[in-house]
Amino acid sequence: MNHNIGNKYALTHGESYTRLHSIWADIKTRCYNPNCKSFKDYGGRGITICPEWTDKLNGFTNFRDWALNNGYKEGLQINRINNNGNYETSNCNWVTRLENMRNQRKTILTMEIANEIRTLWNTGKYLQKELAEKYNINPSIISMVINNKIWKKNE
Repeated sequence: MNHNIGNKYALTHGESYTRLHSIWADIKTRCYNPNCKSFKDYGGRGITICPEWTDKLNGFTNFRDWALNNGYKEGLQINRINNNGNYETSNCNWVTRLENMRNQRKTILTMEIANEIRTLWNTGKYLQKELAEKYNINPSIISMVINNKIWKKNE
């Protein structure tokens, strides 16, 4: 679709409200917006996005085409294979939310640590927030561990 803007035309893809567009926009925000809460873990560490995905005219369509040809399905999340590497075709794939949480740089969670978290929680002496700080793990992950939704005792 072309929109006349003065003497220039802006080409739009009509997918601004799709999940893939949201994923692409979130990646750009994490890497390039210093006001973003997650910037320190991405752009602040030097994580960038390949030129094909940031191209002003075709960045999103290049990303979308790569995603659709490389395993994207509804419900999956983008994952950087090397957590210190950039967002680029050779370093990204699509994984479940659970796989992505286990791959986070600050989440070095083992069954032993998950069991330790559950044991401490069961003493009644810790808040979930305190356990999250103690283990440098997102509070939502602590909640899933203590509710046996991830790193289940019989897993």
